Amino acid sequence: MSDDKEAFSIPSGFVEKIYEISGDSDKYKGVIMVAANESGDPIVYTKFDSSITELGLTRALSQYLTRIEKENEEII
Repeated sequence: MSDDKEAFSIPSGFVEKIYEISGDSDKYKGVIMVAANESGDPIVYTKFDSSITELGLTRALSQYLTRIEKENEEII
């Protein structure tokens, strides 16, 4: 990557917009987003309205990753 090229990132306004449309103000809402930059390094974005939402989303993500890992092991 050249020095004059800015590193990849998702604008905070975009993350905020995804968070806002994930639910009404009186509902539990949140977002976990993962992207990779030009070097292949992961960038994780999170925003939650409560620790309960954070716990639920991280648990769902964990279950998803476990399932994908098992599916990939079956292919190999």
